[in-house]
Amino acid sequence: MRCVVLGGHDRMKSRVKELSKRYGIELRFINQETQQNIDSALACADFVIVFTSLVGHNMVKLAKSYAKERCIFCHSHGVCSLERELKRLVDRVKETSG
Repeated sequence: MRCVVLGGHDRMKSRVKELSKRYGIELRFINQETQQNIDSALACADFVIVFTSLVGHNMVKLAKSYAKERCIFCHSHGVCSLERELKRLVDRVKETSG
């Protein structure tokens, strides 16, 4: 499963990698609009987690245009919130697959 995380602080990058390994999810962390390949990352993502308080309006619009039904809007921010959403995703995927 591929997941893109939009928004967050730079210091979260190492924890995102750790969570990626723990849950077996390919995570891409994008916290700035200027990062390259945002379009391709969103187009290839199964789900997009958006930290609404830490991301600009343009990035939210971009996420909605690529993954409207697959966007998860997280109003609180931080590693604990991200882990909670990842657990929900993994559980949801397990339920639908088997």
